[in-house]
Amino acid sequence: MFLLVLLRLYHVIVKSCYEAAKKLKSHSFNFIDLSSKQLHQPSTFPSILNCDLKGRESQTLVCDIHDVLLRNHSFFPYFMLVAFEGGSILRAFLLLCSCPILCFLSYELKLKVMIFITFCGLKIKDMEMIARVVLPKFYMENLNLKAYEVLVSVGSRVFFTCVPRVMVEGFLKEYLDGDDVVATELHTVGCYFTGLISRHGLVDKDSALMDYFGYRRPDLGIGSTCVNDHHFISYCKVYVKLVTLFAILYSW
Repeated sequence: MFLLVLLRLYHVIVKSCYEAAKKLKSHSFNFIDLSSKQLHQPSTFPSILNCDLKGRESQTLVCDIHDVLLRNHSFFPYFMLVAFEGGSILRAFLLLCSCPILCFLSYELKLKVMIFITFCGLKIKDMEMIARVVLPKFYMENLNLKAYEVLVSVGSRVFFTCVPRVMVEGFLKEYLDGDDVVATELHTVGCYFTGLISRHGLVDKDSALMDYFGYRRPDLGIGSTCVNDHHFISYCKVYVKLVTLFAILYSW
């Protein structure tokens, strides 16, 4: 009985850390929003609601999990979960205290700082457990249902993201039937993460997409209205752009 009480208390603390990180974002703490560097621009294209989902069983779709598949536009809460579950409440508190510093950093540096604090000294096997047991539950709770409808209408799915592979690959492949995941790789020594990014650096979605497909253009792309996403999904034959609950559809 005592162990059950401790387990219940542990899950309550985890949930509290996640909710606290979400509330920081909801109270306009934009310095922890990984999308803050991206410029959004209005568009006159039709809504994603007009997207025809029929006859796409043989098509290939590309998209990002961040800012597209998840309704929460900040990835900070998920880093908080990893920091607490894989490290300790002290590591999670240190990540929380880094928020004022993140305010003055560029997009790339924000991500690198959060990766370092979250993963430095973290055991690989602990991260594998978190990716398999903890993160999918929270990803599912924040899944953009309209994007998911488009996602399941196609036969093949390839995901491109600058988020660390170890945080998203399990969910994207096991729960969303992803065929492949192109994401940022982390440096390791032995069975531990160093907190550093591999020599390839953060994934650049534009170049990664062209390297992956070459002259073969994917059939459908989903992205946000960020300017950077325009280049990424415009390489596709058909693309869809998300703006919170709404999106834009373009076909050539």
